[in-house]
Amino acid sequence: MPDRSASPPTRRVIEIVSLLTTATEPVSVAGIAERLGIARATATAILAELDDAGWVARDQHRGYAIGPALVGLHGAALPPGVGDIIAALATRTGYGATFSRIEPDRLTVLDIRHGTHRVVPGIPVGHRIPLQFPAGASVMPWRTATEQNTWLRTAAGADQRTAGALLTLVRANGVAVFRPRADDAGMVDLLADLLSAVGTELLQPHLRSRVLRQLAELTSRPYTKSELDSTDALPLSYLAAPVFDATGIAAYEVQLGPLQSATSKPERDEYISATLDAARQLSATLSSNGKANT
Repeated sequence: MPDRSASPPTRRVIEIVSLLTTATEPVSVAGIAERLGIARATATAILAELDDAGWVARDQHRGYAIGPALVGLHGAALPPGVGDIIAALATRTGYGATFSRIEPDRLTVLDIRHGTHRVVPGIPVGHRIPLQFPAGASVMPWRTATEQNTWLRTAAGADQRTAGALLTLVRANGVAVFRPRADDAGMVDLLADLLSAVGTELLQPHLRSRVLRQLAELTSRPYTKSELDSTDALPLSYLAAPVFDATGIAAYEVQLGPLQSATSKPERDEYISATLDAARQLSATLSSNGKANT
């Protein structure tokens, strides 16, 4: 089936409702437009219709949240503080950060914050992808043997020889680190710059999806321990670390996406440190919230 939206305007409505469903606090029109990569005028028009229908509500500070017509039809919002931690990670590193829920069969983006160095729009809050190698690598070492084996079987070709070692490395280091495949760093730069310069509003939905899918495929080669220990300048796609809920389950993932064609050893160490710090803060926030609700 072609990866094409039959109704882009409808897709925008879905993206806005999905964002507000998982937001921890009201979001302004500007914030919605920035986080979804859409025009502010588009967001304003959609929000006006949703407000009239009671699907969203605007507070005194002109921030929007889920309205009374949808209360009870969605899951609980993220605990207060989660968005601030993701935003702080993006600010500290200058690159985009996301927070996702990892279920047995899929990864769902719950929050996303853009960095200052490079903005790569296109993945909206609520976006779901199948849980196949390497997606979810950061949480798999703490999942059941059944889930691990199912996930390992999704690795194809050369990835089958490295998937098991990746789980061992992630359990030891607490973070998964990925690079472009082979010599694709230049193509990664091109695709990322294309999305950043053009923006999602000017790309047809099916074309945007193809570019994002190609970008994901080109950036998903896991680093080995010896490679990470190298003092050479190396390309870096993204990093991911597990986030534990109040019951101690690795139910979430925080991801940082530098998408750089070359990084020094100190730069890589700082990205790893920043990602791990954010993961620990998120786990503590979820744990505290869980205890407060018991």
